[in-house]
Amino acid sequence: MNRQLKQLFKTSLIALISTCGVSDAQAGILTFSLDYSGLAFGNSTVAKGIISIDDQLIPNPGSSFLDLSDNQIIKALTLTVSNATGGVGNGTFQMTDFDFATWDTAGDTLDFTKQLLGQWTQGGGWGTATRWDGSAGEFNLYAKTGSNAPTSSGYFTLATNNDFINGDLLKLVSFKPIAGSVQPVPLPAPLWLFGSAIGMFLTRRTCKKGN
Repeated sequence: MNRQLKQLFKTSLIALISTCGVSDAQAGILTFSLDYSGLAFGNSTVAKGIISIDDQLIPNPGSSFLDLSDNQIIKALTLTVSNATGGVGNGTFQMTDFDFATWDTAGDTLDFTKQLLGQWTQGGGWGTATRWDGSAGEFNLYAKTGSNAPTSSGYFTLATNNDFINGDLLKLVSFKPIAGSVQPVPLPAPLWLFGSAIGMFLTRRTCKKGN
């Protein structure tokens, strides 16, 4: 390998390591099932949903307000409410029905390959604290004005019909990955640039030798 090729290899490899070194080997778009129950609050309302998250961008560990209008971290969201009192607040709601979500791992790194609820954090099992106790992290949804979607009414707690005072309360009881749902994230630019640069260099050298 001559000096020029060695230098190209070294420069490209440094760029590749700097990018890939901070990425999880299994990084991708992960899809989780969400389950809420009103049992803890004495009602029979339930909500079931699906959420897809970019695990390269969501803080883990960390906390953040997640804007649902830009699809940067939360890629998809569907939530269906049923058995609400008097039927008020029942329905299927999409990401466009919500303004933002809140997320907090309570200072620890959550294992996205397992059920998130109950994983140990500095404040106890993630999602297991009482309604007004945020020591064990947070995940919540905030409905848009005019929407009938459920909205935040305490930590890990939703209230139906966008009514945090009178709506049926729902506690998050499951946040678990759906098997086989990982969608790989596109290769980091340095990776394909590295291959392209080496390929172009070798092609040029071959052409020169042929001449």
